[in-house]
Parts: sequence; structure tokens; C-alpha cells
Amino acid sequence: MNRTVVTLLATLLLALVLAACGVDDTAPAPPTDTPTATPATPAPTPSTTATPQQSAPREATPGEAPPLPDSIRELVEEVAEVRGLEAPESLVALTVARADLPDTYLTLVTEEDRAEADTLTEVYRLLGYLDDDEHLWDIQTSFLNLVLGFYSTDHKTLWVVTEKEGVGLEELAPRQRQTLVHEIIHALQDYHFDLDATFDSLTGNLDAELAFTSVVEGDAVVHTNRHSMRSLALPAAGGVFFLAAGNQPARIPAPVLRTLYFPYRTGASWAGFVLVNEGTEALNAMLAEPPTATTLILHRDLLAAGWEPEELGESSLSADQIQESLGAGWRVRVAGSLGEFHLINYLMGDEPYIQGWLYFPTSAMEAAKGWAGDRYTVFEHDDGGRVLVARVRFTSAEEADEFAAAHRNFATEGAGVIEEGDLTLATRRDGKVVGFPEPVGRDVIFAIGTSADVTRAALEPLIKG
Repeated sequence: MNRTVVTLLATLLLALVLAACGVDDTAPAPPTDTPTATPATPAPTPSTTATPQQSAPREATPGEAPPLPDSIRELVEEVAEVRGLEAPESLVALTVARADLPDTYLTLVTEEDRAEADTLTEVYRLLGYLDDDEHLWDIQTSFLNLVLGFYSTDHKTLWVVTEKEGVGLEELAPRQRQTLVHEIIHALQDYHFDLDATFDSLTGNLDAELAFTSVVEGDAVVHTNRHSMRSLALPAAGGVFFLAAGNQPARIPAPVLRTLYFPYRTGASWAGFVLVNEGTEALNAMLAEPPTATTLILHRDLLAAGWEPEELGESSLSADQIQESLGAGWRVRVAGSLGEFHLINYLMGDEPYIQGWLYFPTSAMEAAKGWAGDRYTVFEHDDGGRVLVARVRFTSAEEADEFAAAHRNFATEGAGVIEEGDLTLATRRDGKVVGFPEPVGRDVIFAIGTSADVTRAALEPLIKG
């Protein structure tokens, strides 16, 4: 599969596997950014050493790109030294004028990429991140005027965006040179740890994809900052800024922005913490064997404790039983794990995006912090029917009750509510219907569908079971 890692909407379009580079970011924050969760069950501590696995770099076609200028090759070696990884023997680095960026970018996107963007759009619409007339692809392309640089894992090539045509790598302005450093770090990661293979293994798992992207981008942000401080190429004060905060698009939905910035801000804070406390080899280990959940990014103490989420297999959310209950013509669109971050983001709804929001505990964070594992499945019908069904497990029945109460308050606010015995159906302003029975032990079950009938039918086998 063609996994194009570009500067835009990293986690937002992770199913497209577009890992964003060149967005506004800050230096690593203090290690007390989020509340602490209690481990459900002990598990082996992840290894803190890893042997880099070098993926064969794509050979550049003769005449496709000139060899790196000596000064840029020296920069690659310098960045590799700062990062603590061997520089690849070859690396293709190009500049692209902003006017040519849309055409260059579109040549990297495949039909499969677009299909995965469609799937993620459906998930985000059901969660309430997007309205029915909003699409991730449109949001992505609207960001192109803010892109500073990108790296394609499929093409083993990085690009730096220039405002004028004909600007060479040796002529880059300081901020563009810093973007080049950031993309070189991605090239180093890909050369040693094969980012494509890992992303491919995580397709559909929103939680694990976001956790891995946080490692990839957190690593790049922190080491770009370290390089700038070492070389004094840019002022170190205020951290690293890939895009000015004032350039943040005002029309992007808040849940999407929170998802977009998470790898760069919380991921950078996490990566800085790992480097200071455990060293480069520990970060390398996370690139080789990624954290399995955003909980391990949000709660750093759990990583050291060897905590792992509980795996909820297909039997915990039987697709066959749900499809039978939904009726003829229904099929599975995607399945995976939402994770703690997306539960927080979901419960926050349309609350405005505020930089540093994870440093200020909210009721949504408190409700989700006991997350121990989950499984979600999205079903679709040709007539336009859609439904997301989720089973979320918490560390205790008390934590499950706390989340269920917060979810009820969130889902019923401003909604049309119908009580049907133990099942509550809440029709949102966008017409989607959220259904939820009472928690069962440590498990919370809910569904979000395009009608009350669809939501009710999707939950029926789970309630009876």
C-alpha cells in the first residue's frame, strides 16, 4: 500500500496515512500533563532496547533528482548524529514551490488512500467530529496553503515547500531549513524502522495509529528542537514552530484540531520525557514496537509500569449477531479500537480547541481515565444507513459507571430522549441517534446510528447477551 507521510493532518488522515509535519508546536512540556490512570492488570514492561531495522531505500531514477549538495549531505549527517541513528547512504530531498504543491501532492495519493479517507470520514461523522456535509479530504486540501514540508515513505523522498520557484536546498530560509531537519528525521525513522510496515499493521485501529503517530512526530519535534539549539540555526526560545498559531484555520472542527495537534504537542512532551528519563534506545524501542494505546502517551507512569490494554476480541462485539439483527444488506465497514484519547475527544464534543487543553483536567478526562480497552465496529448499508457500535472496558465497575454517567449527560444534552426500559435513545442535533443501556460490570456499551431503528437493532443482541 502507498502510505504517503506528508505535512498535513497526521492523525486526522491516518487511514490515508498522512503523517503531518510542519504544524505549530512547542517544546516538551513538564511531565504532569494529564491525570494518572490505574493499571487494570500488570503486564511485561516493554523492552528499552531495539535494533534498528534498515529498509532498503528506493533507488532514485537517473535524472529524477540531483545528488544532495555537500552542505545538505553534511546536514543529514549532523541530524543523524543528533538523533543517534546512522544516516542512509542515499536520500532524495527536493523543493517544491507552493504554487506547484497541489499537483505534487495529488500525484502521491492513491485510490486506496481516498477510500480510507472516506472510511475515516464516516467514523468521524458518527462520533460527531464532522457534519454530514464535511469530509476529511476537503479539510486536508484546504490545509495545503499552510504546508511547510513532507516526507513520503513510499517514495523515500522529502520535500520542502518554498514560496518561490527555483529555490534550491542550499538557498532555504532558516524556517525552511528547520522544516528540512524535521523531514530528515522522518527519513531516518523510516530507513531504520520501516514506518510503512508499522502503519499497515495498525490500519483501522484509531487508538494504536494515534499512539504510533505520537511517537513518530514527538520524536521528530523534539530532535528538530535539539538540533536547532545545537546549531543555533534558529532561536531556541519558545520551542519549535512549524506554523504560527495565528495561521490556524478557524473553520476546522474542534475535535479534528484536537486530534491533529495531539502527536505534536502531547507526543512531543511524551518523547522528551522518554529521552530524558530512559534515553534514545527507549525511544527507538517505541518506533520498533509502538505503544499499543494512547493511554500510554497520556499517562507516562503506565509505560514504566508495563501496563497494556485489555484486548477485546471479535467475540466481545459479535459482528455476525449485529448484522443479523440489523437485517439484510448490512456489512462491516471498519473495526478497531477508539482508545482513551478518542473517548475524551468524543465527550468534549464541540468545546472550542484551546492550546494546551490536556493540561487542564476536564470532566471528559476524568470520565475516560479508567479506560482499560475497547472495540468498535462500523456497519453500513447501501441505502446510506450507518452505525458505530462500541464496547468499552474500564479498570473497575466504578470507573465504568463514571464514564456512563458522563456519556449520558453529554449525549442527552439538547437531544430528543426516549427511554425504552434499560435502553436510552438520544437523537442529536445532527439527526444521529445515540443508544446506551446501563453498564454491565466493567463494560459500557453504546451505539451511534443514522436512525433510532438502526441504533436499536444494533444494540439488541448485545443487550440480550
